[in-house]
Amino acid sequence: MYDFREQDLELLHKFQTRTVFTITTDKNLHVYQKETFKLAYSVRNISRHLWRVLLTLTDQQPFLMHSILSLTLMHDRYLSGTQNTKLSTTEAFHWYQGTALFNSKLSNPFPAAERDAVFATAVCLGVIAFFYLDAKTPEEAWPLKSPSSLDLNWLSLSEGKKLLKRYVQPASEPSLFQTLMPWVNTKPRSTSSTVPGLEAFPAAFIRLCSLDATSTPDNNAYYAVADGLAKSLRSDCKLTTILGFLCFISFLPPGFSQLLRRKDPGALLLLAYWYAKMCQYQHWWIAGRAALEGQSICMYLQRYHGHDADIQELLQFPKMMCVHVAR
Repeated sequence: MYDFREQDLELLHKFQTRTVFTITTDKNLHVYQKETFKLAYSVRNISRHLWRVLLTLTDQQPFLMHSILSLTLMHDRYLSGTQNTKLSTTEAFHWYQGTALFNSKLSNPFPAAERDAVFATAVCLGVIAFFYLDAKTPEEAWPLKSPSSLDLNWLSLSEGKKLLKRYVQPASEPSLFQTLMPWVNTKPRSTSSTVPGLEAFPAAFIRLCSLDATSTPDNNAYYAVADGLAKSLRSDCKLTTILGFLCFISFLPPGFSQLLRRKDPGALLLLAYWYAKMCQYQHWWIAGRAALEGQSICMYLQRYHGHDADIQELLQFPKMMCVHVAR
Protein backbone atom coordinates (compact mmCIF):
# COMPACT_ATOMS: atom_id res chain seq x y z
CA MET A 1 0.00 0.00 0.00
CA TYR A 2 1.25 3.50 -0.87
CA ASP A 3 2.34 5.66 2.07
CA PHE A 4 0.18 8.75 1.53
CA ARG A 5 1.86 12.06 2.42
CA GLU A 6 0.70 15.57 3.21
CA GLN A 7 2.18 16.82 -0.07
CA ASP A 8 -0.16 14.44 -1.88
CA LEU A 9 -3.18 16.03 -0.23
CA GLU A 10 -1.98 19.40 -1.50
CA LEU A 11 -1.73 17.95 -5.01
CA LEU A 12 -5.28 16.63 -4.76
CA HIS A 13 -6.45 20.10 -3.82
CA LYS A 14 -4.63 21.54 -6.85
CA PHE A 15 -6.26 18.97 -9.09
CA GLN A 16 -9.73 19.79 -7.80
CA THR A 17 -9.33 23.56 -7.93
CA ARG A 18 -7.07 23.98 -10.98
CA THR A 19 -5.99 21.03 -13.14
CA VAL A 20 -9.47 19.56 -13.50
CA PHE A 21 -10.56 22.71 -15.36
CA THR A 22 -8.07 21.88 -18.13
CA ILE A 23 -9.44 18.42 -18.97
CA THR A 24 -13.20 18.96 -19.16
CA THR A 25 -15.91 21.51 -19.94
CA ASP A 26 -18.09 23.55 -17.59
CA LYS A 27 -20.98 21.21 -18.36
CA ASN A 28 -19.14 18.17 -17.01
CA LEU A 29 -16.95 19.84 -14.40
CA HIS A 30 -19.05 18.59 -11.49
CA VAL A 31 -18.46 15.01 -12.60
CA TYR A 32 -14.73 15.35 -12.07
CA GLN A 33 -14.74 17.67 -9.08
CA LYS A 34 -17.38 15.85 -7.06
CA GLU A 35 -17.68 12.30 -8.31
CA THR A 36 -14.05 11.63 -9.21
CA PHE A 37 -12.94 12.76 -5.80
CA LYS A 38 -15.69 10.80 -4.13
CA LEU A 39 -14.27 7.78 -5.92
CA ALA A 40 -10.68 8.60 -5.05
CA TYR A 41 -10.59 10.31 -1.69
CA SER A 42 -13.79 11.97 -0.45
CA VAL A 43 -11.72 15.10 -0.02
CA ARG A 44 -14.55 17.17 1.42
CA ASN A 45 -14.99 14.74 4.31
CA ILE A 46 -11.45 13.82 5.30
CA SER A 47 -10.60 16.50 7.85
CA ARG A 48 -11.65 14.47 10.90
CA HIS A 49 -10.32 11.07 9.94
CA LEU A 50 -7.78 12.15 7.32
CA TRP A 51 -5.27 9.33 7.33
CA ARG A 52 -7.80 6.55 7.99
CA VAL A 53 -9.90 7.64 5.02
CA LEU A 54 -6.90 8.15 2.77
CA LEU A 55 -5.41 4.76 3.57
CA THR A 56 -8.75 3.02 3.00
CA LEU A 57 -9.51 4.69 -0.32
CA THR A 58 -5.91 4.52 -1.53
CA ASP A 59 -6.16 0.78 -1.10
CA GLN A 60 -9.52 0.62 -2.92
CA GLN A 61 -8.69 2.62 -6.07
CA PRO A 62 -4.94 3.33 -6.15
CA PHE A 63 -4.86 3.41 -9.97
CA LEU A 64 -6.91 6.61 -9.93
CA MET A 65 -4.94 8.14 -7.08
CA HIS A 66 -1.54 7.69 -8.76
CA SER A 67 -2.87 8.94 -12.10
CA ILE A 68 -4.25 12.13 -10.56
CA LEU A 69 -1.03 12.80 -8.64
CA SER A 70 1.18 12.33 -11.71
CA LEU A 71 -1.06 14.51 -13.89
CA THR A 72 -1.10 17.32 -11.33
CA LEU A 73 2.68 17.20 -10.89
CA MET A 74 3.13 17.55 -14.66
CA HIS A 75 0.77 20.51 -14.68
CA ASP A 76 2.83 22.06 -11.85
CA ARG A 77 5.99 21.63 -13.91
CA TYR A 78 4.39 23.23 -16.96
CA LEU A 79 3.17 26.23 -14.96
CA SER A 80 6.62 26.68 -13.43
CA GLY A 81 8.03 27.38 -16.90
CA THR A 82 10.18 24.25 -16.89
CA GLN A 83 7.95 22.09 -19.09
CA ASN A 84 10.89 21.23 -21.34
CA THR A 85 12.82 19.60 -18.51
CA LYS A 86 12.89 15.86 -18.01
CA LEU A 87 10.22 13.93 -16.18
CA SER A 88 10.79 14.12 -12.42
CA THR A 89 11.31 10.97 -10.37
CA THR A 90 8.04 11.54 -8.52
CA GLU A 91 6.07 12.12 -11.73
CA ALA A 92 7.53 8.95 -13.22
CA PHE A 93 6.78 6.93 -10.08
CA HIS A 94 3.09 7.87 -9.96
CA TRP A 95 2.72 7.47 -13.73
CA TYR A 96 4.21 4.00 -13.63
CA GLN A 97 2.15 2.95 -10.62
CA GLY A 98 -1.07 4.32 -12.09
CA THR A 99 -0.49 2.60 -15.43
CA ALA A 100 0.52 -0.74 -13.92
CA LEU A 101 -2.43 -0.81 -11.52
CA PHE A 102 -4.82 0.34 -14.26
CA ASN A 103 -3.67 -2.43 -16.61
CA SER A 104 -4.10 -4.92 -13.78
CA LYS A 105 -7.63 -3.64 -13.19
CA LEU A 106 -8.52 -4.02 -16.87
CA SER A 107 -7.15 -7.57 -17.04
CA ASN A 108 -10.03 -8.90 -14.93
CA PRO A 109 -13.75 -8.20 -14.66
CA PHE A 110 -14.51 -5.38 -12.24
CA PRO A 111 -17.75 -4.37 -10.50
CA ALA A 112 -20.05 -1.77 -12.00
CA ALA A 113 -19.37 0.49 -9.02
CA GLU A 114 -15.79 0.97 -10.27
CA ARG A 115 -16.63 1.95 -13.84
CA ASP A 116 -16.41 5.67 -13.22
CA ALA A 117 -13.07 5.35 -11.45
CA VAL A 118 -11.79 3.35 -14.44
CA PHE A 119 -13.03 5.96 -16.94
CA ALA A 120 -11.57 8.81 -14.88
CA THR A 121 -8.23 7.00 -14.80
CA ALA A 122 -8.33 6.43 -18.57
CA VAL A 123 -8.84 10.14 -19.11
CA CYS A 124 -5.99 11.12 -16.75
CA LEU A 125 -3.58 8.61 -18.28
CA GLY A 126 -4.55 9.76 -21.74
CA VAL A 127 -3.65 13.34 -20.88
CA ILE A 128 -0.38 12.25 -19.25
CA ALA A 129 0.70 10.13 -22.21
CA PHE A 130 -0.13 12.91 -24.62
CA PHE A 131 1.70 15.60 -22.66
CA TYR A 132 4.93 13.64 -22.33
CA LEU A 133 7.03 14.08 -25.49
CA ASP A 134 10.74 13.40 -25.71
CA ALA A 135 11.24 15.06 -29.11
CA LYS A 136 12.56 18.61 -29.50
CA THR A 137 12.32 18.94 -33.31
CA PRO A 138 9.93 17.63 -36.00
CA GLU A 139 12.66 15.27 -37.24
CA GLU A 140 12.82 13.68 -33.78
CA ALA A 141 9.04 13.30 -33.61
CA TRP A 142 6.77 10.61 -35.06
CA PRO A 143 6.30 9.76 -37.92
CA LEU A 144 9.70 11.00 -39.18
CA LYS A 145 11.73 9.57 -36.30
CA SER A 146 13.30 6.12 -36.34
CA PRO A 147 10.76 3.42 -35.37
CA SER A 148 10.47 2.69 -31.66
CA SER A 149 8.27 0.56 -29.41
CA LEU A 150 7.18 3.82 -27.75
CA ASP A 151 5.79 5.34 -30.95
CA LEU A 152 2.19 6.48 -30.52
CA ASN A 153 2.15 5.22 -26.94
CA TRP A 154 -0.93 7.32 -26.28
CA LEU A 155 -2.83 5.08 -28.69
CA SER A 156 -2.91 2.36 -26.04
CA LEU A 157 -5.54 4.43 -24.24
CA SER A 158 -7.94 3.71 -27.09
CA GLU A 159 -8.52 0.39 -25.36
CA GLY A 160 -10.95 2.38 -23.25
CA LYS A 161 -13.36 2.21 -26.17
CA LYS A 162 -13.76 -1.51 -25.53
CA LEU A 163 -14.79 -0.68 -21.97
CA LEU A 164 -17.38 1.75 -23.28
CA LYS A 165 -18.95 -0.90 -25.48
CA ARG A 166 -18.91 -3.41 -22.66
CA TYR A 167 -20.01 -1.32 -19.70
CA VAL A 168 -21.77 1.80 -20.99
CA GLN A 169 -24.96 0.61 -22.63
CA PRO A 170 -28.40 2.25 -22.48
CA ALA A 171 -29.92 -0.75 -20.71
CA SER A 172 -27.21 -1.03 -18.07
CA GLU A 173 -26.81 0.89 -14.83
CA PRO A 174 -25.95 4.47 -15.87
CA SER A 175 -22.38 5.68 -15.59
CA LEU A 176 -21.45 9.24 -14.67
CA PHE A 177 -18.99 9.34 -17.55
CA GLN A 178 -21.66 8.68 -20.16
CA THR A 179 -22.00 12.47 -20.24
CA LEU A 180 -18.39 12.70 -21.39
CA MET A 181 -18.80 10.22 -24.22
CA PRO A 182 -21.49 11.71 -26.49
CA TRP A 183 -20.86 9.32 -29.36
CA VAL A 184 -21.51 6.11 -27.41
CA ASN A 185 -25.15 5.81 -28.46
CA THR A 186 -24.84 7.67 -31.74
CA LYS A 187 -26.32 5.86 -34.74
CA PRO A 188 -25.25 6.52 -38.35
CA ARG A 189 -27.34 9.16 -40.06
CA SER A 190 -29.62 8.37 -42.94
CA THR A 191 -27.88 8.28 -46.28
CA SER A 192 -28.21 11.27 -48.58
CA SER A 193 -26.61 12.65 -51.69
CA THR A 194 -23.72 13.95 -49.59
CA VAL A 195 -21.53 12.25 -47.03
CA PRO A 196 -23.51 12.40 -43.76
CA GLY A 197 -22.09 15.01 -41.40
CA LEU A 198 -19.20 15.85 -43.73
CA GLU A 199 -20.86 18.26 -46.12
CA ALA A 200 -18.34 21.01 -45.36
CA PHE A 201 -15.31 18.72 -45.53
CA PRO A 202 -12.82 19.37 -48.36
CA ALA A 203 -13.63 17.28 -51.43
CA ALA A 204 -10.03 16.06 -51.49
CA PHE A 205 -10.55 14.52 -48.03
CA ILE A 206 -13.70 12.77 -49.18
CA ARG A 207 -11.83 11.24 -52.12
CA LEU A 208 -8.72 10.29 -50.17
CA CYS A 209 -10.68 8.49 -47.44
CA SER A 210 -13.18 6.89 -49.84
CA LEU A 211 -16.10 8.44 -47.97
CA ASP A 212 -19.55 8.44 -49.51
CA ALA A 213 -23.22 8.57 -48.53
CA THR A 214 -23.15 4.94 -47.39
CA SER A 215 -20.13 5.34 -45.09
CA THR A 216 -20.55 4.34 -41.45
CA PRO A 217 -18.14 3.60 -38.59
CA ASP A 218 -18.58 -0.08 -39.40
CA ASN A 219 -17.61 -0.01 -43.07
CA ASN A 220 -15.08 2.84 -43.18
CA ALA A 221 -12.27 3.18 -40.63
CA TYR A 222 -11.97 6.92 -41.32
CA TYR A 223 -15.63 7.82 -40.86
CA ALA A 224 -15.95 8.16 -37.05
CA VAL A 225 -12.78 10.24 -36.80
CA ALA A 226 -13.74 12.41 -39.77
CA ASP A 227 -17.22 12.96 -38.33
CA GLY A 228 -15.83 14.05 -34.96
CA LEU A 229 -13.26 16.29 -36.64
CA ALA A 230 -15.95 17.91 -38.80
CA LYS A 231 -17.91 18.87 -35.68
CA SER A 232 -14.81 20.40 -34.08
CA LEU A 233 -13.83 22.29 -37.22
CA ARG A 234 -17.26 23.95 -37.12
CA SER A 235 -16.92 24.87 -33.42
CA ASP A 236 -15.36 28.03 -32.01
CA CYS A 237 -15.72 26.91 -28.38
CA LYS A 238 -12.29 26.20 -26.89
CA LEU A 239 -13.36 23.84 -24.10
CA THR A 240 -15.79 21.90 -26.28
CA THR A 241 -13.07 21.41 -28.89
CA ILE A 242 -10.55 20.31 -26.27
CA LEU A 243 -13.01 17.79 -24.84
CA GLY A 244 -13.68 16.48 -28.34
CA PHE A 245 -9.96 16.06 -28.88
CA LEU A 246 -9.57 14.26 -25.54
CA CYS A 247 -12.34 11.86 -26.54
CA PHE A 248 -10.65 11.37 -29.92
CA ILE A 249 -7.25 10.41 -28.52
CA SER A 250 -8.65 8.30 -25.69
CA PHE A 251 -11.12 6.18 -27.64
CA LEU A 252 -9.86 5.77 -31.19
CA PRO A 253 -11.58 3.09 -33.28
CA PRO A 254 -9.25 0.05 -33.58
CA GLY A 255 -9.28 0.21 -37.38
CA PHE A 256 -8.14 3.82 -37.38
CA SER A 257 -5.40 3.08 -34.84
CA GLN A 258 -4.04 0.41 -37.17
CA LEU A 259 -4.02 2.86 -40.07
CA LEU A 260 -2.04 5.36 -38.00
CA ARG A 261 0.54 2.76 -37.05
CA ARG A 262 0.97 1.94 -40.75
CA LYS A 263 1.37 5.67 -41.49
CA ASP A 264 -1.60 5.62 -43.84
CA PRO A 265 -1.79 9.07 -45.51
CA GLY A 266 -5.53 9.50 -44.92
CA ALA A 267 -5.19 8.71 -41.23
CA LEU A 268 -2.12 10.94 -40.93
CA LEU A 269 -3.99 13.84 -42.49
CA LEU A 270 -6.97 13.45 -40.18
CA LEU A 271 -4.62 13.49 -37.20
CA ALA A 272 -2.77 16.50 -38.65
CA TYR A 273 -6.07 18.38 -38.99
CA TRP A 274 -6.90 17.61 -35.36
CA TYR A 275 -3.46 18.90 -34.40
CA ALA A 276 -3.94 22.02 -36.51
CA LYS A 277 -7.27 22.71 -34.84
CA MET A 278 -5.73 22.29 -31.39
CA CYS A 279 -2.85 24.60 -32.31
CA GLN A 280 -5.39 27.42 -32.19
CA TYR A 281 -5.51 26.94 -28.41
CA GLN A 282 -2.21 26.89 -26.54
CA HIS A 283 -3.49 24.25 -24.12
CA TRP A 284 -0.82 22.97 -21.75
CA TRP A 285 -1.03 19.23 -22.34
CA ILE A 286 -1.76 19.38 -26.07
CA ALA A 287 0.20 22.19 -27.71
CA GLY A 288 3.71 20.71 -27.63
CA ARG A 289 2.83 17.41 -29.29
CA ALA A 290 0.32 18.99 -31.67
CA ALA A 291 2.92 21.42 -33.03
CA LEU A 292 5.86 19.00 -33.30
CA GLU A 293 4.03 15.91 -34.55
CA GLY A 294 1.84 18.09 -36.76
CA GLN A 295 4.94 19.45 -38.48
CA SER A 296 6.48 15.99 -38.64
CA ILE A 297 3.37 14.58 -40.34
CA CYS A 298 3.39 17.39 -42.90
CA MET A 299 7.08 16.85 -43.67
CA TYR A 300 6.54 13.08 -43.92
CA LEU A 301 3.63 13.45 -46.37
CA GLN A 302 5.56 15.97 -48.46
CA ARG A 303 8.57 13.68 -48.57
CA TYR A 304 6.84 10.38 -49.31
CA HIS A 305 3.55 11.41 -50.97
CA GLY A 306 4.60 14.51 -52.87
CA HIS A 307 3.12 13.10 -56.08
CA ASP A 308 -0.44 13.05 -54.71
CA ALA A 309 -2.18 16.33 -55.52
CA ASP A 310 -5.03 15.78 -53.04
CA ILE A 311 -2.62 15.17 -50.17
CA GLN A 312 -0.52 18.22 -51.01
CA GLU A 313 -3.65 20.38 -51.23
CA LEU A 314 -4.88 19.16 -47.85
CA LEU A 315 -1.52 19.81 -46.20
CA GLN A 316 -1.85 23.59 -46.47
CA PHE A 317 -4.01 24.03 -43.36
CA PRO A 318 -1.96 21.90 -40.91
CA LYS A 319 1.32 23.28 -42.30
CA MET A 320 0.17 26.82 -41.64
CA MET A 321 -1.22 26.19 -38.15
CA CYS A 322 1.45 23.87 -36.74
CA VAL A 323 4.43 25.88 -37.99
CA HIS A 324 2.87 29.12 -36.74
CA VAL A 325 2.46 27.75 -33.21
CA ALA A 326 5.97 26.29 -33.16
CA ARG A 327 7.39 29.75 -33.76
